Amino acid sequence: MSIPGLGGSSGLSSSAATAEERASVEKEGFLKLLVAQLGNQDPMSPQDSDKYVDQLTSFSMLEQMMNLNKGVNNLSVGQLSNNTQDAVRFVGREVIARGDSIDFDGTNAAPVKYHMPYGVVSSTVSVYDQHGNLVHQEEANPAPGASQFQWDGRDSEGRLVPPGEYRVAVEAYDEAENPVPVDTFVRGQVESVRFDNGFPELLVGGRRLKMSDITEVH
Repeated sequence: MSIPGLGGSSGLSSSAATAEERASVEKEGFLKLLVAQLGNQDPMSPQDSDKYVDQLTSFSMLEQMMNLNKGVNNLSVGQLSNNTQDAVRFVGREVIARGDSIDFDGTNAAPVKYHMPYGVVSSTVSVYDQHGNLVHQEEANPAPGASQFQWDGRDSEGRLVPPGEYRVAVEAYDEAENPVPVDTFVRGQVESVRFDNGFPELLVGGRRLKMSDITEVH
């Protein structure tokens, strides 16, 4: 199982620690400067106390912001750890996720599921290659409910297409010929988890799926 970038959480923790150390040094320096100002002021002409109040207020606000930033960093590290553990549990499981891309290996392609809404009077299923060229198109059943499209890997002329990634689009129209959106879903086994984009992505049939796109786990 490939998990590059898994050390990202430790990097985040390290940067948070560095920021905390720097903030501590800045706090100590501010207090030393304030004490020096008080000790070196002219006793016959002391500085306005309001200036010290303003300085202390500014320092207090800065400290609160530093503490808030520290809390956010801690929360980010914890959330990344939880997401990592959740994502790894999907490996080896079969999932259904929102998506429209399929991988044709030269022989088979995974089926694409879709849910036809009410009010549709005509619909088609189209297959496009990676360059957006129409490869195959056929009429789809406009009846409402769950349906499935199983492509045999052939174009509209019946010729077998080269292996690769293809996109499936279900286009539907109502009585007034207005387009009706149709959600498509792909199914496959989770092969591994990738973290190189800063968040976990599930690798299914060579495709990257976000965890938020998963609708069913089997």
